[in-house]
Amino acid sequence: MGIREELAEKWETPYFSQKLKSITFNEVGLRGVKDVSIEFNYPITAIAGTNGIGKTTILQLIACLYHNSDKNHKPYRFSNSKKAKPYYTFRDFFIHFKGEDKSVGSTISYEYDIPRRKKIATLTHTLKKGKNWSSYNRRPERPTDFYGVSRVIPAHEFAMIKNTFGSNSATFTSTSISPESTTMIKNILNKPLDSVEVNSSAKVNFDLNSINLANGLSYSNFNMGAGEEVIIAMISRITQLPNYSIVLIEELELGLHPKAQKKLIEKLFEIVYAKKLQLIFTTHSPFLFDAMPKEGRILLRKPSDTLEVMYKPSSELAFTELTGECVKELTVYVEDKVAKSILEALLSSSVRKRIHVLEVGSKENLVRMIGTHYRNNDIGNAIAIADGDLTNKELRGWYKNHMLKSYKGELFDEVVYEEVSKKFFAKFPGDNAPEKFILAKLKGSEEYVRSVDDSDEFCSFIANEISLEDHHGLFRVIATEIGLSEELAKMRVIDGLVRFFGGEGLTYQAISLR
Repeated sequence: MGIREELAEKWETPYFSQKLKSITFNEVGLRGVKDVSIEFNYPITAIAGTNGIGKTTILQLIACLYHNSDKNHKPYRFSNSKKAKPYYTFRDFFIHFKGEDKSVGSTISYEYDIPRRKKIATLTHTLKKGKNWSSYNRRPERPTDFYGVSRVIPAHEFAMIKNTFGSNSATFTSTSISPESTTMIKNILNKPLDSVEVNSSAKVNFDLNSINLANGLSYSNFNMGAGEEVIIAMISRITQLPNYSIVLIEELELGLHPKAQKKLIEKLFEIVYAKKLQLIFTTHSPFLFDAMPKEGRILLRKPSDTLEVMYKPSSELAFTELTGECVKELTVYVEDKVAKSILEALLSSSVRKRIHVLEVGSKENLVRMIGTHYRNNDIGNAIAIADGDLTNKELRGWYKNHMLKSYKGELFDEVVYEEVSKKFFAKFPGDNAPEKFILAKLKGSEEYVRSVDDSDEFCSFIANEISLEDHHGLFRVIATEIGLSEELAKMRVIDGLVRFFGGEGLTYQAISLR
């Protein structure tokens, strides 16, 4: 079991005894985020969405949920330490210029877990905006760190930092970070680090970092590249946070090239696991989003005036949304990469080049996406092809939630539902995931098996050593057995499926182009 799977398993256990479970905005909302609830279902959450949709507002309001009485912990911010509070206030994030809407009547509700009397209690807390926000000291206690975009501004551009650390007479204390944290930074930056020092002054609530290389060279934030400065500051600080803290990072990829992004997220998984942290970050990076398990992905969309929260979206769906990729004659939504590969193999090239096949991550997301097209004819034609295990009960329920034009007073009508479901939805054959359908076909046809690998050992493996219940990870298992990459093994299996069973009701007939 990998670290991602272990985190998913432990999320619902006392291992994560403190966690934010959801944040809900009332109809007044704040900065245009209103009448919506966002749930957090994994220790690390990546939130994607277009600029201005409300990602930063959500992070800032989470920072405002928690109180902190430990004056030795100062949240991450650039400010004078004599005035800095040990917690965040609304004044840290929400400043109103003359004439701007002050969101009077806004109510933000939170659901969270805390340890209480040797048990885990699920509680709620509500912040209300009248003339001022409700009292801070009634908030739940939890160390909180918010990293905004200002973290990428070079240290030499802050006068207070230059004045504090840049003179020969500067006084400060230096502490070396742990060897484990140093090794993490060394691996991300791919530099021969000997040590990293954190330099602190009572004058400012900011630490100046300096590194010592194996060749004897040393330099500080004042002479680092933006990526170096961001990674050193982030790793050195997060690894020193108290256990069970919540960490909020705006646009995690800022200042980092793709390779560094991938290395950083892997180290953050390790830190979150070891320190039992909760990490929520926003991103526009496909590299970071793709590194996340589906449980940790959220896509914010605004197909109309209402903010829509999509859980477990595929990376492809998220970044099609963000890039505004041109829609072809028809968009075909499927659940995952396997379904996409099967469908594309079934279609002729003349059809493939006229459509866009897009994986969305789940059955419910299929209905969400079709609902967007159903309510808005201007965004093009679309159908959805679900896995065989989509039930009529599920489709009916999601149709009511995501397709009815309730804002126009539309009520459920059985006849309309039947017409719409036939027009927009089809299924792959069988009543299970495509992998299980494929495995059943393999077990029933030696000719099909030998088209994948013409060896007696592989035939015996399919017939005797793998059961229908072992279909999860089918292509990985087959790839290991025949000594190929998973992608090549998948291509062989799907090509054989189309060649031997392409006429058996596979649903590419649902795609009709004129």
